[in-house]
Amino acid sequence: MGKKAGLMTARKLRFTKDSNTERLLGSNMGMGTLDIVGEFRREIPFPDLSTVTWKEEEYINVRSSQEKKTCWITGSALLSTGLFLLTDYNNNSVKLVDLTYRTVTSRLQLPGRSWDVCVLPGGQAAVTLPNNSMIQLMSTTGGQLSCGKKIKMSSKCCGIAYYNNILYVSFISNPRIEAITLDGHIISTFQKDDGKQLFQSPHYLTVSASSPPTLYVSGQYQIHTVHQLSLDGKALREYSDKKLEYPKSVVAVGPGQLLVCGYGSHNVMLLTEWDGKMAEILGQKDVMTNPYYVSFCPHKLAIIVGMYKGDYLKVFKAN
Repeated sequence: MGKKAGLMTARKLRFTKDSNTERLLGSNMGMGTLDIVGEFRREIPFPDLSTVTWKEEEYINVRSSQEKKTCWITGSALLSTGLFLLTDYNNNSVKLVDLTYRTVTSRLQLPGRSWDVCVLPGGQAAVTLPNNSMIQLMSTTGGQLSCGKKIKMSSKCCGIAYYNNILYVSFISNPRIEAITLDGHIISTFQKDDGKQLFQSPHYLTVSASSPPTLYVSGQYQIHTVHQLSLDGKALREYSDKKLEYPKSVVAVGPGQLLVCGYGSHNVMLLTEWDGKMAEILGQKDVMTNPYYVSFCPHKLAIIVGMYKGDYLKVFKAN
């Protein structure tokens, strides 16, 4: 049909069958095959990490040439397959590390010391800056890091996690966790349950991958213990093991499984919800010295560990 000067005109059409196409449609072979060559997110079978042995594969140097101070990586978050965001507390920065190429691909200078980081939807991330009492939102689009808006906090904020449009942020002074919106409005505060103080030093927290999801909280003054809370702040369980000393970062790695750094015990422990136990999966035999944070990439079956004040990350892969 065409339209000219307000008038509708019609054309008469004839359809002629193509013999080659007709034979193809009648064939059992079809037009070809469809293969999935890539996708942004997919469900993959998750192994029971207690059955996996680990082998040190490599080191990754995360210190940039312009940095005068030794790196102190205090936080990490998996952005996508093999890509991690790292917070460098000593050098006031966030870094994007590519596990495949073992290199820092992007670096962003921040207005203060960065402690922890979590990934948000839409290529965004959130970083805590304790000494500035604020959260810095940032963009990771296209593998380039850039600052977004700032969220002012009431005091020094440390650990951070994200779930279902809510940020969970921990504070060491007046120990507590605040659940806040991405606009910075406080929804609730977790400090006591039935009049009892929930924790002493919530340096790190993570949201589990279980159903229903829960919060796990760790900190070095909780010596052997990791706390589990409901998302409305109720104390659920304490996981404790004498092989874990002065825990630092805790990270959910799969349904019912979490990794915890033992800063004082020089190890990484696997916490399993189904039996309530912790077991050492990396230790001093793996040349661990004061591990501060741990991350996991399920696609590459790799554990990444950062030590206290060190320029190198250690990468362990399933053996």
